[in-house]
Amino acid sequence: MKKAYIVSVSVILTLMGVAYIAAPATYLGTLGVSLSDPSMMNVIRSFGGFYLGFAAFLILAERRVGGADLAVFAAVLAMAGFLAGRAIGFFADGIPVQSVLVSGIVELIFAVWGIVILARGSSHGSAQ
Repeated sequence: MKKAYIVSVSVILTLMGVAYIAAPATYLGTLGVSLSDPSMMNVIRSFGGFYLGFAAFLILAERRVGGADLAVFAAVLAMAGFLAGRAIGFFADGIPVQSVLVSGIVELIFAVWGIVILARGSSHGSAQ
């Protein structure tokens, strides 16, 4: 279950990373945002690089002995961080477009799924 989780999170992060790096203006256009400022485009592309790097970390960590738990924990923290940022945005900025809400739901699913995996792992570990 850990491997399926890590691969699933990594695939989503990779797709987002590629979208942010390869076509940030197109991606932002799907959100109703028009942006052409080189500085902001650079910031967005850097987030794409982070997503790709984090996806690679998850896959590499999962392959190491004992690294799967670290990878799941790191993914849960990242998803919880995204959710916290979105929650602050809801209160500070208002409700975003539907595609952003869907992203939040996906992040919530991954956060809960990872927490369940970690909880099951620790309950199995305490029984040994």
